Amino acid sequence: MPQIEIQPFFYDLIHCKDKIQSAFDDFDKKYEEDERGALVAGIKEMPNQELVHLLINIQHLTTGYQQIHDMINEAEHKEMEKGLAAEGEDDDDDDDF
Repeated sequence: MPQIEIQPFFYDLIHCKDKIQSAFDDFDKKYEEDERGALVAGIKEMPNQELVHLLINIQHLTTGYQQIHDMINEAEHKEMEKGLAAEGEDDDDDDDF
């Protein structure tokens, strides 16, 4: 498995996830009986400033996950290059016969 260094933005992702989850939990409690559904009702009734903060947190979360995806791809690419380089060295040893 490729190694990925822990980045400071990982902690921001946890914070964003917690804020989003807290808002969704509040919607579930407050709008439990609403026929529109708790999520729809919560977003429609949310003050604009709070909605903007929720959307910013969602944007940060998605951006962070894209960064993680890019880091994983880079780490896998490096692992693959190492493997190919090691395989190439092994092939050179077989030429001595």
